[in-house]
Amino acid sequence: MSLEIVVMVKQVPDSQEVVIDPVTMNLNRSLTRNVTNRADENALEAALQLRDKVGGRVTIVSMGPPQTESTMIECMARGADRAILVSDRFFGGADTYPTGLTVASAISKLEKFDVIFAGEESSDSSTGHVGPGVAEFLGIEQATYVSKVDYEDGLIIAERELEDGTEVVKVPTPVLITVLLNANIPRRQTLRRKIDAIRRGIEVWNLEKLGMPPEWVGVRGSPTIVRKMRSIKEKERAAKKIELDQIPELVKELYEKGILKLEESQ
Repeated sequence: MSLEIVVMVKQVPDSQEVVIDPVTMNLNRSLTRNVTNRADENALEAALQLRDKVGGRVTIVSMGPPQTESTMIECMARGADRAILVSDRFFGGADTYPTGLTVASAISKLEKFDVIFAGEESSDSSTGHVGPGVAEFLGIEQATYVSKVDYEDGLIIAERELEDGTEVVKVPTPVLITVLLNANIPRRQTLRRKIDAIRRGIEVWNLEKLGMPPEWVGVRGSPTIVRKMRSIKEKERAAKKIELDQIPELVKELYEKGILKLEESQ
């Protein structure tokens, strides 16, 4: 049996070059170097491994501005079969709720989907909301924080990494899986696949294609509004060298400042 596999991918600003618009309080992606979210690379690799084992097709779905096409080409150069970019000015400034709703709407318009993969979270917001949100909007099962995925007898077998151990779950399709950062080693792009991806091109779906009301998406559909942001300066820390004969004086100083508490011996 072959599977129709979808991978949710996001292009994010390089963590060293984040720029916030002082008026809108949104990320200004035009002034930063944008890269593929690292956990999404692991999600893509998990999807490709599953396709290589059971057969099928891997479709990339991403919501973002036009420059997101570079990430889509990169994913196809790694082995994805199809790429759909959900892009429209109406989608700009969305928080996780309308983002999940918009991506779910796009996926629902595919002829079929058996497994949806997503990274555990994105590096620009680190909420981990969108993947599970998409599953809820589509009304399908989900397994989060997954390190390994397999498929047997019509069931997805997922290993979930929990705080106190590993949980193995078997889930019928359709299902959404969020993959842990560094769960695998993503394969490299190839020049041949990249040329082929450029020739095939990327499908761009706008608001009209999805048929969603404008008030449901972007800033208008976002319940979260950022009113103010400020930078926090790190406290300067000073260090000094203490000789052995200065230790008693140091202990006394720390005790007087309430930093060190001494207990009386019984």
